[in-house]
Amino acid sequence: MKTLLRAGTLALALLMPCVTGRPATAENETAENLRLAEQAFSDGQTLPPFSFVYGGRASSELIGGWRRTVEDRKLDDNRRQRVLTLTDPATSLEVRAVATIYTDTPGVDWTLDFTNRGNADTPILEQVRAVDVTAKASGEVTLHRLTGSSCRPDDWLPLADALPAGKRIEFAPAGGRSSSGACPFFNVQWPGGGVITAIGWSGQWSAAVERAEGDLLRIQAGMQTMRLKLHPGETIRGPRIMQLRWFGDDPWRGYNQFRQTLLAHVMPRVDGRPVTPPIAHTSTSFYELNDSTQANVLSHLESIKGLGFEVFWLDAYWTKGGFPAGMGNYGFPIDRVEPRDRFPNGLRPIGDAAAEAGMTFLMWFEPERVHPGTYLAKEHPDWVISPSGDGSGHINLGTAPAREYLTKYLIEVVRQYRLGWLRIDYNIDPLPFWAFLDSQDPDRVGIAEIRYLEGLYRMWDDVRAAHPRLAIDNCASGGRRIDLETTSRSVPLWRSDNTCDMLDKKPETVLSAAIKNQVMTAGLSRYVPYSACGQMGASPYLFRSGMNAGISFCEDCRRPDYPRDLLRQAIVEANRVRKYYSGNFYPLSGVTIDPKDWCVLQYHRPQERDDMVIAFRRPEASAASFACALREIDPAAEYEVTFARAYDRSEPVRMKGSDLVRLTLEVTESPGSVILEYKVL
Repeated sequence: MKTLLRAGTLALALLMPCVTGRPATAENETAENLRLAEQAFSDGQTLPPFSFVYGGRASSELIGGWRRTVEDRKLDDNRRQRVLTLTDPATSLEVRAVATIYTDTPGVDWTLDFTNRGNADTPILEQVRAVDVTAKASGEVTLHRLTGSSCRPDDWLPLADALPAGKRIEFAPAGGRSSSGACPFFNVQWPGGGVITAIGWSGQWSAAVERAEGDLLRIQAGMQTMRLKLHPGETIRGPRIMQLRWFGDDPWRGYNQFRQTLLAHVMPRVDGRPVTPPIAHTSTSFYELNDSTQANVLSHLESIKGLGFEVFWLDAYWTKGGFPAGMGNYGFPIDRVEPRDRFPNGLRPIGDAAAEAGMTFLMWFEPERVHPGTYLAKEHPDWVISPSGDGSGHINLGTAPAREYLTKYLIEVVRQYRLGWLRIDYNIDPLPFWAFLDSQDPDRVGIAEIRYLEGLYRMWDDVRAAHPRLAIDNCASGGRRIDLETTSRSVPLWRSDNTCDMLDKKPETVLSAAIKNQVMTAGLSRYVPYSACGQMGASPYLFRSGMNAGISFCEDCRRPDYPRDLLRQAIVEANRVRKYYSGNFYPLSGVTIDPKDWCVLQYHRPQERDDMVIAFRRPEASAASFACALREIDPAAEYEVTFARAYDRSEPVRMKGSDLVRLTLEVTESPGSVILEYKVL
């Protein structure tokens, strides 16, 4: 506890409770976040909101004698950039924090770089905490977080841990993928407000929240393992951090401001608008698998024509060698990757057929895994981290030739196959491979992970720069690589592998997948506005369970008696309601995986003054009604209200806000669902 107390002045300005007495409006909170960020990244004596150990000494003991400069410039009407640079006069180590401060939404976003400007190796740099801040927090303190994705039924389930004085909670992902069993987004709440922290590091991070005696709260996060010296002229980057300070006693105020900041400034955009999940059909993914052929892939496409699908999806099973044995067969000419026994004309005819059907084409790739005996294992073993020594293992994106080759390949297949979505999967834990490289030099521990992630981000950025209208689907054995950096470049269309049990096609498994999807939307949507996962079933209950601005629809539509009209109605409704998912988000029920419970979710668009409530009565729920406590209702306003238990909406009725806020929803079917839409007249 002494360490915490000694660092008690660390970046206090960033998180100190608001003392202005102003009401907690969005404008005031944006201004307060701006003020706190300016203090944190200043040329004054306040310690910055990060820390490290250098040459065996804590940065708080060192940087008082270092040169310190601040540069400030306007990026655009809604963003400012502030660069804080600290330089050690003795060794010429330069620490550079590049902070983006938002002026239209709350929050500050920063990344650390370390550069050796000297002529000799630096002393050891270690224990880099990209965020290390303290706050005064009296009263009840709660750490809100999520389970992350571990291919379990409770993937993305919300957690809440009390933080009494003297308690420390540490958490980290497993295996080196950033959301594998832990979530890199979390919210610390105390009376009068709190702070949301988001970590942008697609590898092995760790975080800790600790509360000392005397109401001192400390939040830290950074790379879990790093101990290295920098060579002359060498630069490394650290995790990206976003923090958003919110005020009041409602944590949903913080969540919704964070969502709006992500939508406005972080999430990828195409044609100036945030990328949203498509209404996609996954074709052979749950059916032919490694027996996928041009004929049966096109038979899926034929079966969904005219239903309203936007994206046609070809998953892992198209590659030469199949999945997973074909991973590593990527390369040039690109047709050598195509199994001509199954796709005699290559993959271009699939892209052409999707375009002719009015759909965008999505294809799956796993460029980071190399299976024994594949092209990359045999031709470029020097590009592969291969503890086995046979050229198989993990491609090293920290090696420029490997990254450039795979980047060139992905750019070319996007062009050749007419792809609108590039699906990147990652079914391998990288941590043992990075540790294998690190073991070769004990004074360079962590450099393999750093260089790898720098290469990963550059590869994705270069592919998107070559194809500006391309969208990336981020998959990693489900949702195991969702963090601030990947969220800035991609949208997760497969946030968990746990719904893959639908491969058995049994009705009870499809119903189970619906509950899992409800939970994942209710959990992950606190931070990431858009995500999707596999779902089967055209009924309102099943289809709505998988919908979250888009849907990854997995049902085989080829049988003659398939309910095509029902599915067409489902997609019409999905298009009508998808606008709401960008609004403020509120789970009105508890978030559980219990089939006896209801799941009720509200989406509110403040500017448009309209809302959607989607309510699910689960299969074993005995109650046929649910009493809502609707959020952001104007009791004096008049609302136009519609209900949709099936896909047909009721005739609009008028209700006073004072009556609407106490509305009770009724669903007679079990399982069943209802969508409530309302707007201010």
